[in-house]
Amino acid sequence: MLHFLPRYVKDILSGKKRATVRLGRKGVKAGSVVYLSVGGRPFARARVVKVVTKKLKELTPEEIKKEGHRNFSELFRELRKIYPVISPEDEVTYIEWRIEEK
Repeated sequence: MLHFLPRYVKDILSGKKRATVRLGRKGVKAGSVVYLSVGGRPFARARVVKVVTKKLKELTPEEIKKEGHRNFSELFRELRKIYPVISPEDEVTYIEWRIEEK
């Protein structure tokens, strides 16, 4: 299960947000089916299509856009709200999905 804050649900369901960036290494594998949830309650089922672990500063413009942001600065500001001490040098896991059921 991938957990999200309520403010992301609309963008996820509309397809604007098709990926997430999580601090550290995560055990999600491409090809697996996951539930996207808020407060422990699933709101969609998705298939993971890409998982990459790299430094935050190495995310590509395409990955940043799929995460729902226009540029690195915007993404970084949003991540600082969730991970106050995150830095561009930190290792993150980029997880991209395709919604299978809403």
